[in-house]
Amino acid sequence: MQALRNIERALEKAGATRGDIVRTRLYLADIGQWEAVGRAHGGLFPENRPACTMVGAGKLIDPAMLVEIEAEAIIG
Repeated sequence: MQALRNIERALEKAGATRGDIVRTRLYLADIGQWEAVGRAHGGLFPENRPACTMVGAGKLIDPAMLVEIEAEAIIG
């Protein structure tokens, strides 16, 4: 998933890891896919799941994009 690779690259540059993420927001082009996206999201955080909001966005900026993810991390 490209969105996750982008997030992990940003985390790495900041000296953080996926484990530092405390909140995510997922924007779905097709909200009917919420269960599959939710399972995939849960699989990314098998131990400590961040708070998560999932929103049906209708369309994203690029028609090829199905999911956009925002992530907040606490780096300490």
